[in-house]
Amino acid sequence: MTDVTVEFMGGPLDGTTGSVRATRTGRPPDRFAVDTSAEGGATRGKHDYRVGAEPQAGMPWRYEYNGVRPG
Repeated sequence: MTDVTVEFMGGPLDGTTGSVRATRTGRPPDRFAVDTSAEGGATRGKHDYRVGAEPQAGMPWRYEYNGVRPG
């Protein structure tokens, strides 16, 4: 398996980069979720990111913030 570099736009990960496991097509997964935590450690939902358009040469893929979803 191959990892791809991604950049996060918006939400709690705004401006950070990281690596995610690529799908068979070489793209990152369509969605990426980060747990939200309430006081006491209870999870109330997930910060939802969706992959953007294919990047220009030499640029990382981008995940764009899509808000919080239940879960």
